[in-house]
Amino acid sequence: MRLWFSSLQGAIALSVTALLSFVAYAFLVSRYVLEQLTPGMVAASVETLVVVAIAGGWTWGLLAAARGSRSGLIAALAFTLLPALFTLYDLVFNSPIPFGWPLLQGVVWVTFGLCMIAIAAVSLRLRRGTPTG
Repeated sequence: MRLWFSSLQGAIALSVTALLSFVAYAFLVSRYVLEQLTPGMVAASVETLVVVAIAGGWTWGLLAAARGSRSGLIAALAFTLLPALFTLYDLVFNSPIPFGWPLLQGVVWVTFGLCMIAIAAVSLRLRRGTPTG
């Protein structure tokens, strides 16, 4: 298990699961939180652009890492840190989340956990030196 966890395939697989949970988190935040706190098209447009930028950069990093690029792994690590910080903020300052209870609260915890696991796996992969293999 430790070998797969610190392998390139394991780091990429765990980062993909964190990316998918971030997309679910973003959908639920836009559905429940933005609708309640900042209604209007401007807030939805800005949030959509931010989510697309994060998901696009994260996907680029994963594709580059799959081809053996160390910079791709670094980009995947950086883009995994963003949702981890978003969800940590929600857990510290907005918990329990009053909107979309209990679904949004559960997705926040799952996203935070998966991001932390992916950060550990990608960091271990980067620490080993060579990105391939």
